Order: sequence, then C-alpha cells, then structure tokens
Amino acid sequence: MRALVVSVLATTMVACQTTPSSSETTGDSTAGLQGMLNALAPGDTLTLEPRVYEHSGVLKVLVPDVRIDGNGATLQATHDETSAVQILADGVQLSNIRLTAPPEGPRYMSPDEHKLVIGADNVAVSHVNIDGSAGAGVFVDGAQNFSIRDLTVHGTRADGLHMTNGAGNGVVEGVRTDQTGDDGVAVVSYGADAASCHDITVSDVHVGSTRWGRGMTVVGGTNIAMRGFTVADTDSAGVYVATEGDPYFTRTVENVSISDGTVTGANRNAGIVQGAVLVAVENPGTEVRNVSISDIRIASTPPSAERNVAIYTKAGTLQGVQISGISLDNSTLPAFFTNADAGSFAVTGWTAGGNPIAVS
Repeated sequence: MRALVVSVLATTMVACQTTPSSSETTGDSTAGLQGMLNALAPGDTLTLEPRVYEHSGVLKVLVPDVRIDGNGATLQATHDETSAVQILADGVQLSNIRLTAPPEGPRYMSPDEHKLVIGADNVAVSHVNIDGSAGAGVFVDGAQNFSIRDLTVHGTRADGLHMTNGAGNGVVEGVRTDQTGDDGVAVVSYGADAASCHDITVSDVHVGSTRWGRGMTVVGGTNIAMRGFTVADTDSAGVYVATEGDPYFTRTVENVSISDGTVTGANRNAGIVQGAVLVAVENPGTEVRNVSISDIRIASTPPSAERNVAIYTKAGTLQGVQISGISLDNSTLPAFFTNADAGSFAVTGWTAGGNPIAVS
C-alpha cells in the first residue's frame, strides 16, 4: 500500500501526511489532479494538501479500492458544465474534503454538472462539505452498497442528495442540507431507469431550508427507511412520498417507513398546495403501498398550504398507508385531507396542541 501526498503539481511517495500548506490557489489544477488520480494503484491512499485547488474540468476517480483523504482541501469548480467530481470505480473512499461550485446560474442536470457523482459500488463518503453546485450536491447514480456519512450540502441548484437509477443497499447518516435548489434528500426512481432504488436507510438528517422542492422525499423505490430527522422552511412538502406522472413518470413506491421527525414551516410556496406531509399516487399503472409514516411533529404550517397532512390519489393504486402519531402545533389549518378510499389507509394517534384529535 502506498501513501501519496499531493501538492498541486507533484506527487511524493511518503509514509505520512503532508504538513499544512497555503490556502491560496495556483491556477487551474485539473490536469495535475487528474494525473494524480490516474497514477493511483488499488490500495493506495492519496492525501491532498489542505489548500484550494481550482478545476475547470471534470475530475474522475477511475482506479478501484483507493482512499482519497482531502485533509481539509477544497476542490473549487470554475465552470458549471464541467464542475463534477465523479467516483466511477468500485471500493473508493473519499473523506475530509470541501467541494465548491459557483452558487448562482441556471440549473444543470448532467453527470458532469452535479458536484459529487457516485457511479460505482462499495463507495464510502464521509466528512464531505459541498458549497454550491450547478446540479445536485451528491448524485448517487445506480450505486450499490454505498455509504454517505457526515455530509453537509449548501446552496445547490438541484437536490442536496439525490439517489436514483436503481441505487440500493445504501446507508445515509448525518446529513445537513440548507438552501438547496430542490429537495433536501431524495430517493427517486424514474420509469426509464434500469431498476428502482431499493434497501436504503437514511437517518440523522437536518434539512434547514429549500429554495424549491421538498424536504425528505421517496418518489419511487422499495424498502426505504428514513428516521430521525428535522425539516424546516421548505418550498413544498416537508415529507413527500409519491409516484409522479407526466413529465417524470416515476415508479411504484413500496415498503417505505418514515419516522421520528420534525417538520416546521413546510410548504411556504403559496402556488403549490401540498401541506407538511403528502402521500400521493399520480402515475397510471403505479402503486403506493405499505407506507408507514409515524411519530412526526408538525408545526407552523403556513395558511397557504391549506392542510397539514394529505393522502391524494389521481391515478394508480394506493393501499396499506398508515399515518400515526402525528403531533400538530401552532397551526389553524385542517389536520388532514384525503380523496383516497377509506379502506386504503389508516390514521391513528394524532394530537393537536397536545390534545388527542379524531382524524379520518
């Protein structure tokens, strides 16, 4: 196993980490950094100097089973269209690094434009700080057996953390998002994807605010668990479980559990009526089934949201939805709205201002 300590233009073979270096940039480091990444061999550790590296091009990790220790370094993207850091090899570990991109501009959607792309299996990401992204902060693209821990995301133009294209067997823990351009943390399975997202556990999440979109979402997926979270100041719903029709055409939602959370000031956008928590089936031929939402504290939902919690059906099938242990505070809105068949859901154990209420 080799340990590589990297300055901006040279690689040194050493057995210990580098000492702190200047925080100043030295121009475009794309070629130098990519060269260092390509020079790794499986089992190597690459340790960066704790400074700012500008990159105008996409950076790709193509060697499997390597560890990249940012050591407090910042990788600062300078061009939206090529601003990504992409992990494309299995068994990569990335930690202790800050990734930045310009905070303003149009929203982009391609893999070269998300800030951090995880497109391989057995990838572990920890202690990563993302400040700005032309697209999503972290984009998990079909990865299996991944882990994301101690992630901070701020000021993206799309989702903070977006898991899609059949991503599965993942653990997400200790995520903080704020001022995201769309959902804070999202599991999304599109009809065109190779498979549905599956077997993902999300815990200890704090969504500080969204400029658009929702807080915590499952929009297509199987065996998804989210627990221990706070969501505040969202454009649309704080918690959202749904299948969506045109133009997204997302897949069936099955076996989803969302529990032990707080949603405050959700759905502030008066032009979008969702409420603090929304379960919906809107894509023909899809189902929302076996969904449990429990022990959620909801406060200060604005009047324009029209309700606190809703179960809505437009197309498709809904069955086995249970919403229990909802606590409502500081709200004059109706507790619940639904147009679903009574036999397709159950609502139990709700309170408002600490007092039990009947909901049906």
